[in-house]
Amino acid sequence: MAKKNTSSTKKAIRSVRNMKRFFKNSSKKAGLPPGSLYYTGQRGEEPINIQVFNYNSGGLEEKSLERPEDTFPYRDSGTTSWINVNGVHNVQLVESICKHYGIHPLTIEDIVSTDQRPKLEEGEGYVYVVLKMMDFDAEKESINLEQVSLLLGKNFVISFQEKEGDTFNGVRERLRAGKGKIRSRGADYLLYALIDTIVDNYFIIMEKVGDSMALIEENLLFNASKQSFESVYALKREMLAVRRSTWPLREVVYKMERDDIALINPDTQVFLRDVYDHTIQVIDTVETYRDLLSGMVDLYHSTISTRTNDVMKVLTIISTIFIPLTFIAGVYGMNFEVMPELTWQYGYLAVWLVMVVVAGLLVWLFKKKSWI
Repeated sequence: MAKKNTSSTKKAIRSVRNMKRFFKNSSKKAGLPPGSLYYTGQRGEEPINIQVFNYNSGGLEEKSLERPEDTFPYRDSGTTSWINVNGVHNVQLVESICKHYGIHPLTIEDIVSTDQRPKLEEGEGYVYVVLKMMDFDAEKESINLEQVSLLLGKNFVISFQEKEGDTFNGVRERLRAGKGKIRSRGADYLLYALIDTIVDNYFIIMEKVGDSMALIEENLLFNASKQSFESVYALKREMLAVRRSTWPLREVVYKMERDDIALINPDTQVFLRDVYDHTIQVIDTVETYRDLLSGMVDLYHSTISTRTNDVMKVLTIISTIFIPLTFIAGVYGMNFEVMPELTWQYGYLAVWLVMVVVAGLLVWLFKKKSWI
């Protein structure tokens, strides 16, 4: 139990440290000219990886590239290209690719600033979408958030991620197998498929969070402890981060579905309505879980209060039983020379008998009143 308490405390401390690190990195951008590139995420040694899927209805070309210059030919190709870049911490790499594709410097600045909220911006010849991709760490029982930046062009989609590993494997498999409509449609449908995959993964995360909440609630009901309360507190912080990532997403998808964006075909907007519905469901689930977690806090305090009341009840009953016994013992413990029963042969036995009878009567009365 001590080990679990330490683990929950460490999670809370880690969350506070991550927040402090976020503000520290963001504050370093203060005073810099607009368009200045500064990576605000956690510095790491993640390898840089560039993966390209170039396809049309007739076939697919899949490559792993080493240099940003190798992505340049796909800008004006007659096919649809998906360029996935892992390693936003390499600012020069991001800048090189984006400048060739005509991306505005302010958009490039947002790509390397990983503290962006989900949003949609239209640029000259491209659409910029920011999302938060979630991953559930079962060992630490925490939700990891990663910023994903998506650039939609006439015949390309460029995705920028902080590190390798994502939820896009389903899209990759569909491209490789040629299943569904993904190869026969344009880049806007590919953008929809990537967003839909991220949103669908939210349901998986919410399911895992729901399982954790069920275990915590069971512990609160039958074995409320400080560790259980710390778990609720840590989970509330996680759900707050999820809420910040999902609420703005509704506006993003709504704009893509309703607004007249030149790069998004009306046929694709029909599919985006489904993503919008899923987003609303996720938001409803998040709000429900937050209410349940707030209720768990009240449940914890109620359980602790009930437990305390039970202890006080037992102590009160014990005290009530011993009060008359203490009175009898006090009376016959007085050091007076003339007392009626002091010289009686059966006085000691009679006092014990009276105390046992009194205690028995009190226990019987408490049981009759259902107090014990």
